[in-house]
Amino acid sequence: MVRRYDGGMTTTPDSLASDGIEPVGRGYEPMSVRGPALIVLGLAVFLLIGGVAASAISSGSNPTFTIRQVTLADGTTVALAPATSKLHALISNDEPPADIIGNLGVPKESVVTGVVNSDQHAAQFDRTAKLRSDLAQGQVIEAYDHLLRAVGWQVIYSGPAPQGVPGATELLAKRGSGDGFYWETGVVVSPTSPAGSTSYSVEVFETPDGN
Repeated sequence: MVRRYDGGMTTTPDSLASDGIEPVGRGYEPMSVRGPALIVLGLAVFLLIGGVAASAISSGSNPTFTIRQVTLADGTTVALAPATSKLHALISNDEPPADIIGNLGVPKESVVTGVVNSDQHAAQFDRTAKLRSDLAQGQVIEAYDHLLRAVGWQVIYSGPAPQGVPGATELLAKRGSGDGFYWETGVVVSPTSPAGSTSYSVEVFETPDGN
């Protein structure tokens, strides 16, 4: 059926149907963008949850030094403290890594007397803490030997200190880290003074060649 208005000709829905063309209804709307928007939102939520989970896994892998004491050959019991608290002055910009500083302890009675920053933020990490102890020289070395081996460090040297005051002894140990490098800690102990105190140092550094 054809209707005329002002001399023109208008095609009706009935005629369109007869020609095999489906008329567009008055309620037609373009395809909704809600579908893509929901996909983007879902990806954002997924990434957020994944990030939180990864963070939880990472933080859960950070070790906590739990060895409370070591007993020396002469029967002396040496109480220990985590290096994360006792040697916190060494930590800078998340170095040493958690699996290095978290696996390092210090005789609790030791007193920190100074810190040496050898890397000056311009080279691989290398810091030294200076301490004083009421233990004898041999007891300090033995205490560190026990505690380092107990938490997985490999002792690679024990003997006279190549550098230091005459009569100083050194203990050197290394450990691999999750950052892909090996780290070393060196304990240099001076002879016990006539007053009964022992000065020593603990150096923590990343090896230059990574192994």
